[in-house]
Amino acid sequence: MSPVRGWLPESPCGRQCLPRSGSLPSVGMVRRILRLLLVVVLLCCGFSLGCASPLLPPGIRGCAARRWFAGLLAGFGVELRVRGDTAFPGGGVGTLVVANHVSWLDVLALQAVRPMRMLAKSELRSWPLLGTFAVRSGTLFIERDRLRCLPAAVDRITGALDEGAVVGVFPEGTTWCGRASGQYRPAVFQAALDANAQVRPAVLRYRIGGEPTTAAAFVGDDTLLRSVVSVLGARGLVVELELLPPFPARQTRSTSTEREVSGGTDGRTRRELALRCARASGAVVPERSARAGWTSSGGEVAGFPGERFDRSESHPRVAPPAQEEFTVDSAVP
Repeated sequence: MSPVRGWLPESPCGRQCLPRSGSLPSVGMVRRILRLLLVVVLLCCGFSLGCASPLLPPGIRGCAARRWFAGLLAGFGVELRVRGDTAFPGGGVGTLVVANHVSWLDVLALQAVRPMRMLAKSELRSWPLLGTFAVRSGTLFIERDRLRCLPAAVDRITGALDEGAVVGVFPEGTTWCGRASGQYRPAVFQAALDANAQVRPAVLRYRIGGEPTTAAAFVGDDTLLRSVVSVLGARGLVVELELLPPFPARQTRSTSTEREVSGGTDGRTRRELALRCARASGAVVPERSARAGWTSSGGEVAGFPGERFDRSESHPRVAPPAQEEFTVDSAVP
């Protein structure tokens, strides 16, 4: 195993987690083509919107972005259902949104509710069209194969939160199929502590016909093209986004730790934040042992949209978190 692979987060999920071919309801070829054409048109419109967004007032820019992402989800044939308060604090208070990571659709769902600055791998800059759009939308980049760059990335997130931005991250560091969840990596929570920002857990679930499904999962050796084609052909795919109540990052500190200023205290606090958010999202994860100082281990790596690595051939036998039935409080148009 290379040094990089030794610390990068991994998921055991793979193609064995995905539904068998023909086992789910699907749409016909004509509807798939119409969906694809709509997505292409919306992507072109999104590029124009990204170029013009710096000239638009913040309110109009945010509304246009929400509607564009919601329209893109609809173009793929995905219905978005939202539960929880969709309002975010103003007045220069930053919010770190942390969510479980299942699919590339996760980013669209989050942005359709509240446009936010996402954390992404640096390679995204060079992608045609998407790279330009990511830069113009304020994406925060990190070189994930250079561990020494992690503190600088955390500093950039801290700066964005200090400015009152909403920043979205996937602390699992890679995608899981949705039947099980990964451990939330603590490094990114340091930014919320340094900026005295709010932390807001979010939970993403995918369903077809009211039942949980892995149809949208982007895992294993699956390619983006194959995943997109699969989503375009799915009938009745729903993404449920539950926004849990926010809380101040520094609220996690106990009375005794507030008197301490060592790096070890920060390490314990960000691990407590990660564990609290993981439990709030329903993930069953073991509590990590405490380590002093600013860590440079793989356990501290933050998450990036769509990141996947080599998987083992078998899926872990982890019971999925209990799915609470709920009535959608608000839906994105």
